Amino acid sequence: MIDKIKEELGKVFYPGKTNSVVKEGVIGSITIDEGVVSIELLMKEDNANAIQILQKSIPSAVKKIEGVKDVNLIINLPKHNQEPPKLQHIRYILATTSGKGGVGKSTVSVNLAISLSKFGYKVGLLDADIYGPNIPRMMGIEGIPVAIDPKNKDKILPIVKYGVKIISIGSMIPKDAAVIWRGPLINQVIKQFLNDVTWDELDFLIVDLPPGTGDAQLTLAQEAKVSGGIIVTTPQTVALDDAAKAHDFFVKLKVPVVGVIENMSYFVCPKCGYRADIFSRGGGKTFAQNVKIPFLGEIPIDIQIREGGDEGSPVSVSNPNSVVAKAFADAARSIIETLKNA
Repeated sequence: MIDKIKEELGKVFYPGKTNSVVKEGVIGSITIDEGVVSIELLMKEDNANAIQILQKSIPSAVKKIEGVKDVNLIINLPKHNQEPPKLQHIRYILATTSGKGGVGKSTVSVNLAISLSKFGYKVGLLDADIYGPNIPRMMGIEGIPVAIDPKNKDKILPIVKYGVKIISIGSMIPKDAAVIWRGPLINQVIKQFLNDVTWDELDFLIVDLPPGTGDAQLTLAQEAKVSGGIIVTTPQTVALDDAAKAHDFFVKLKVPVVGVIENMSYFVCPKCGYRADIFSRGGGKTFAQNVKIPFLGEIPIDIQIREGGDEGSPVSVSNPNSVVAKAFADAARSIIETLKNA
């Protein structure tokens, strides 16, 4: 079957080139396990667009072969001799992702950042969700423009709120303006947010990624030495299916996974104390156990979380002694312990 696979791959053109992926020399090892084909991609360039295209074109070609059930791509990016000097002043870069939208990833990112800051760490928060930047509203910085760094005209200053340094495209465009950009522009913005912002010394830079495994995720993995990925999910099966894809993304790009945070885990009635598992129960913990990564904690559904996000005063600030604020703080502690033991 491997010969047939190579034959089909010989028909797949490398994006922007006239040669096939075989002639371009980007195909590495090919293995087959019970109908699942794993193909190693030996990328010669940090080209997020090319990778995204190949993630579709290669599986599409190979799945035509009888007996092929699924196709996994193992992406090996070019090795850099050293970490970019511009990022050496950031101790840990953490990427929060979800695989799908609507699970509260930005809410988790915001409250983790504030919790870490309260522990005494120097924290930055980079909003990499260019199409749907919610961080400015959640952090109460809507309408506050970014400023040029007077000490370095080539850089911009992050906005500081609740002890956290923040950068978001939402602070640079009109409030209700849609961002209608193709991938290359998204990539450029992420690069600039990493390299052209005066972050100074940071213990943690939390990067709030958009849903999925697209341009922003690839650019971050290529441009920075990501210390770890944090997967946010709800207990329900649909969310866990996409969490598995997020985990697979980190594994393929050789990004360590810090762990899983289960959001909207349960709801406790404030009047009678009844616990309702609205989105099922224990899915995040079971997923973490299955893929052998740490379970960082569960966050209950609470109206204070929604109110805090809408009003620009996250629950970790507005009600730090609440059950949910303590749950975010516990998750932050788990992250610290996991990184220390890595």
